[in-house]
Amino acid sequence: MNARLFATVAAMSLSVLIAACATASAQKATAGSLVWDLSYSSVLDAKRVGPDEWIRKWIGPNYQSRAKGWISSWSHGPIQSAVLLEFPAHAGERIIMWFVRTKDQAYYYERAEGTPLLRDDKPPAERNESLDVQAYDKLFSAAANWQQATPRKPEDTPNGAPPGYNGFLSIYDSGRSRQILLTSEDFAICETKECKNWKPGRLLEALQIIPRFGALK
Repeated sequence: MNARLFATVAAMSLSVLIAACATASAQKATAGSLVWDLSYSSVLDAKRVGPDEWIRKWIGPNYQSRAKGWISSWSHGPIQSAVLLEFPAHAGERIIMWFVRTKDQAYYYERAEGTPLLRDDKPPAERNESLDVQAYDKLFSAAANWQQATPRKPEDTPNGAPPGYNGFLSIYDSGRSRQILLTSEDFAICETKECKNWKPGRLLEALQIIPRFGALK
């Protein structure tokens, strides 16, 4: 290989390497720019949620959401918007849902863990899949502008529902991040404490937009 040809090949290789590094750096920086507090302490402190309240006990001390691993290992390109949900299932199991939108694709990540209040050692279950982009956009449009709701008083909380706040919603949209707390009425609005007659709350309604959750009732 003559010197001129070698120089040309080397220059092309260097250009490819620089482009690859720049792309990887952009992906990492974009995922990192979500800047959510995944201990949730800042949003809990902002709403003056005390250490004895149910939601504080549910997340436990020194908590960091497992969604942090998804975010740090993200490799599907720059993130345009995202929705992160973390809340207890019926028996207190931890449910984590992450919905993500890039320029051309949408993705869903899910993790289910045992209930932390009982130190449940049930192995976690994870899954991820592509989402229909239009369904994601409808979900995001529904959730993006939600404001913090006020939980019912303990004496008015439906039977079986945790008192006070009982979950977290994190939103990212084109460089802007915010977090709010969820209440029982984000999931279901009950007419009475027995909850024999109820209608979906705003979160349940939004999730039903996604085909795999369409049967939630």
